[in-house]
Amino acid sequence: MAELDHNDLGLVDYLNCDAIGEPGKRTFNLNARSDRGETVVWMEKEQLFQVAVSLKQFLVARESPVDPAPFKIPDTGASLPVRVEFKTGEMSLRHDPESDVFTLFACDISREENDSEPVAEITFSFSRDKADDLVKRSLKIIAAGRRPCPLCEAPLTLGEHHFCVKVNGHNPAEDPTVGDNERSR
Repeated sequence: MAELDHNDLGLVDYLNCDAIGEPGKRTFNLNARSDRGETVVWMEKEQLFQVAVSLKQFLVARESPVDPAPFKIPDTGASLPVRVEFKTGEMSLRHDPESDVFTLFACDISREENDSEPVAEITFSFSRDKADDLVKRSLKIIAAGRRPCPLCEAPLTLGEHHFCVKVNGHNPAEDPTVGDNERSR
């Protein structure tokens, strides 16, 4: 069993998300940076979507305090900045209503078949403004993927035949991926 490597970046001054690759084959990540170091947390599209939805729910449900308390950054004892990059298996999000600061925790996927323990963890915190920006950017990136089928909402891949369950995949006259010119042939 590997020793757990836990890192806390504290309050980050940079937070962004991105997608790499062509629609249908994209990988997604969160990037965070502070004076303690930086991280790239790779994830599935659904995980990025859940982060955005959860943050949006927090932002809507909890108002910003008039006079927020200072955020208490935990002491890690680390003297050198860290650089952590991994594919996440688990993530959690919390909000401190007194300081109005959000904290994201992520741990990696175990690389050994017989070991379910993570090897690395990262925690970082960010302001309400950064949370709002992250929600907007995440939803924009997610929406930039493949166009959904108007009938079954499954993602359509350009140049590939779509087997639509709503038309049993048999009736090209009702196939939403075939244009009017192609139907008349």
